[in-house]
Amino acid sequence: MAQTEKKTLTLPPRPLLKKAKLSFQKDLKLDPKGSTVLVSQSSLKDIKKLLKDHLFSWQLDLLKDGISKPLHFQTEKGSLDVILLGKNSKKESKSHHGLLQESSYTKARDAVGNVLTKRDQKKKSTIIHFENLEKEALKGAMVGLEMGAYDYVDNFALPQLSLIYQGDELKKDEVKQTYKEAHLLGEGVNLARELVNTPSGFKTPGAYSKAVTKLFKNIPNVKVNVWNEARLKKEKMGLILGVGGGASEKPCLVHIQYRPKKLVKSKMLNGPIAFVGKGITFDSGGLDIKPSGAMRNMKKDMGGSACMVGTAYYLTQSQTGVPCDFYLPLAENAIDALSFRPGDILHARNGKTVEIHNTDAEGRLVLGDALDVAVTQKGKDKPCMVVDAATLTGAIKVGLGSSIGGLFSNDDKLAASLEKAAQGAGDPLWRMPLDQSLRAKMKSHVADMTNAVDGFGGAITAALFLESFVGETPWAHMDLYAWVDGPKGPFSRAGANGQGVQTLAHFLNHL
Repeated sequence: MAQTEKKTLTLPPRPLLKKAKLSFQKDLKLDPKGSTVLVSQSSLKDIKKLLKDHLFSWQLDLLKDGISKPLHFQTEKGSLDVILLGKNSKKESKSHHGLLQESSYTKARDAVGNVLTKRDQKKKSTIIHFENLEKEALKGAMVGLEMGAYDYVDNFALPQLSLIYQGDELKKDEVKQTYKEAHLLGEGVNLARELVNTPSGFKTPGAYSKAVTKLFKNIPNVKVNVWNEARLKKEKMGLILGVGGGASEKPCLVHIQYRPKKLVKSKMLNGPIAFVGKGITFDSGGLDIKPSGAMRNMKKDMGGSACMVGTAYYLTQSQTGVPCDFYLPLAENAIDALSFRPGDILHARNGKTVEIHNTDAEGRLVLGDALDVAVTQKGKDKPCMVVDAATLTGAIKVGLGSSIGGLFSNDDKLAASLEKAAQGAGDPLWRMPLDQSLRAKMKSHVADMTNAVDGFGGAITAALFLESFVGETPWAHMDLYAWVDGPKGPFSRAGANGQGVQTLAHFLNHL
């Protein structure tokens, strides 16, 4: 019987690749009792030569260049799915202004991602032959397998998985390293998805902070510290306290600190990188209550913090040599006699005052206090840059759709690095303007600024609000949707998509 409900927040979700067997072969062998999948970047001529002993001539004629969707064949030796990825040409990589054109990583991830859910469930074993794949394609294919295996309620049994690399494109050590990177990245993405998919009743600020603390407890070079309500009051963090004041469980700030012993060499690094993720565990809208349709998916309003937990998990498990701090401001925007009200004036940690025009514009408030904590660290803990992620505005979805995140930044080099990482990761971002003239709309006659404005440009004014808390520190803000409305590519189910994790992982690997 399928599991229909989870009673606790248990991290991380079940892995796939970690339990798979990795080996190397020269020849293609089919498993008559299981399913075999061939994933190749070789030429059509070479593929037909490889498959001539397994397929009939009329079946070979069905193979065409550039067909990335699996072609299914039933042979005398067993079932076979063939995925032909091809290789991206230089001409293709320059189209669509470098945003929407699929990288080899993306193409492989999306093509292989739904293989497991479409296989014959009666067959317990699956063999994946990676034939002459380049490193990024191999990594994408493996990440796609991990992502495709995820299901919040574990509705389908995972197969006994064998991974076989054929060809001389990569050396054995390169394949093994790619496998390690891929399964950790896939697990990081799925961890973010698990957090977002979990009902809000199971991820209150207290339950969420405890689960994160437990998750990182035994990972080397990691410390987790949680600021409770008393510490938030001591730090004068009036914004997060105001947002979470109406909930039965009070807000907190989780800090994950990672200090690897061996550091990468990069001109961009002259200190740790700070990451901040919005963690509204449920958003009713507060006293400016949302309509029921808009409230239904608000368990996902902590998607920015989930992105940061998934990224931190990948970073620390792989022991990548980049020192980082992750800040998760966790609060529930609930309705109660103690809820903050329109017209209230909240005092931020950095001394600014904020007049509340709309209690449903709460994400920028908790981020503001957390950003100030991040950028005011001293000495060796002073960040060289700060990146935040949040399911912040509906306006960005109206402008860019659900799968493209908005990118705002006060630093061109940082923005360019994130854009490049997003393109390579198939997790696209589009840079938006920080139009300073719109600050005039945020003026208040009783405070330094308001938390919301009327009219258009809502995603820009939200980003301008956040910019008020970072000072001169290079900063980038990712405004994300963090959700897919239906199955697509490696997303075998509708729901959380772990948006941002792959982008930040690529960013950290290419500083």
